[in-house]
Amino acid sequence: MLSFLVALLALVAVSRSQLETHVPNVPVGVVIHNGSASSHIHIDAFYDLLCPDSKNNWPILQHIMEHFSDALTMRIVLFPLPFHHHTFFVTRAAYTVVQHNENVYRQLVSLIFEKQIELKAGAVNLTEDEVRERIASIIASGGLGVTYAQVMAGFSDDSTYNRGVLDWKHSCDRSVSETPSFVINGIKVPEASNFSMGDWVSAIEGLLKPQ
Repeated sequence: MLSFLVALLALVAVSRSQLETHVPNVPVGVVIHNGSASSHIHIDAFYDLLCPDSKNNWPILQHIMEHFSDALTMRIVLFPLPFHHHTFFVTRAAYTVVQHNENVYRQLVSLIFEKQIELKAGAVNLTEDEVRERIASIIASGGLGVTYAQVMAGFSDDSTYNRGVLDWKHSCDRSVSETPSFVINGIKVPEASNFSMGDWVSAIEGLLKPQ
């Protein structure tokens, strides 16, 4: 009996260790739109903030959130693509903003997309310090209530690095390889990356019909 209890306690200890190793202490991504308590449409949008296709998709996503309002919950998960120079710095800056005021995250996404060309211009010829300074200046001047010094400090904060890596690993786990990509109610929907506004409305209305 004693040996059984010892084995059981060892198993519990291993399980707890595995849980702490593999399960993060924060959810992935950022919820940018909360539906009502009864909403049953949950959409995860996988974005790279320096991706032109993500930028082009953003107005559609905003329309969907406004059109269906209480019927859905929307979350953005950042997936920094390696061929977009310095996009991981933008990801870390985004999570710095979240640390200070998560409520302005939608405004941040709009700001980064608005300044996307400026952020990418000449990036391969800039030092990493110059890139960080450019990102911090743009965010600080964007009316988000986050200062230049706070954004710069975020680049040295391990938590912003960890949040960015967490999003990236989760994206890979969901077999995401391009942006934008979408998971609807836990199911990856590859064709959704090419949905028009009408396609989204039709798809969500179909999901809202009684089964």
